[in-house]
Amino acid sequence: MKDVNWIKENYLLFLDEKQENLKDLIKDLQKEERIDEANLEKVRLNIVEIFSKMFNISLNDNPMVLKEKYLNFFDKIANPWYISREKALKFGKGKEAIIEDIKIKEVEELKNKFENYYSQMDIG
Repeated sequence: MKDVNWIKENYLLFLDEKQENLKDLIKDLQKEERIDEANLEKVRLNIVEIFSKMFNISLNDNPMVLKEKYLNFFDKIANPWYISREKALKFGKGKEAIIEDIKIKEVEELKNKFENYYSQMDIG
């Protein structure tokens, strides 16, 4: 039976593995002196770390409460990024737009992954 403990274990494992892979990639890029690319990966890592913390804050025995709390963080945290990206594009700030785009893509991937795990749970 897939319950809250199942999603806790599997989604946290996904987040932990993602963090480790990003850390390894950052180290490799730094060794190759690809500093700009390493810095962009640090942005992705930061997003994963933030949402790992938000998931732990959201943990609840009630799967509905877990879903509501966790998904609320996606809206609260990521909505300003969409606005910042639009402003950056409007004013021709390419680097800022790229950073906001990376953050948005990362957060959408994390949200989709969570929703995928959540849809597999057995909810009474």
